[in-house]
Amino acid sequence: MTHRWKQALVVVAALALAVAVVHAGVKVRAEFDKEYDFSKARTFGWHPDGAGEVKLLMREGGDPEQIRARWEPTIKDAVEQEMTKRGLSPAASGVPDLYLNYYFLSGPNSEAQTRGQFIGAIPPWGVPDFEMTTTSLKIFEQGTLILDIIDGPKRQIVWRGIAEAQVDRQRTPAEREKRIREAVGEVLKKYPPKAKK
Repeated sequence: MTHRWKQALVVVAALALAVAVVHAGVKVRAEFDKEYDFSKARTFGWHPDGAGEVKLLMREGGDPEQIRARWEPTIKDAVEQEMTKRGLSPAASGVPDLYLNYYFLSGPNSEAQTRGQFIGAIPPWGVPDFEMTTTSLKIFEQGTLILDIIDGPKRQIVWRGIAEAQVDRQRTPAEREKRIREAVGEVLKKYPPKAKK
């Protein structure tokens, strides 16, 4: 095997490892109202119409109400702990500064790897580009936790955090609970948004 081929194999192995590390974790992102003053919020409470909702995007996979009943206490506890760490308190009565609401979505997702995907659209050496053919396809169940933070008096969403991860049904309930708490912690690292300087 030539030195060039050995180098190519090392690069391919490194890319495969990088992809595996990304899938092992939780992908998070957040969006927020840039006009809202988050520093004025002092209290929070769960939305009066219900703390959250579970939506299954598959025919099989369980009853959404059973899943909600099983995992809602964990989600609520994890969110409340994170909000308290950020200096907010549960509202004793009345309308809180912020309402909290979550959605848990579970459904199929896929990833494809194509030959030539890591080469730019225009080949730099003037040689023809690779024919874009799929070399691997992975279909998996993805869980998405969406947390909305809503201005209490105005009832408008001012912040939304999204955490996505692959669902592994082989995990024990304790491992799943830990995963949910980690996802909530990761997504709420983005709250409150950092003030622009």
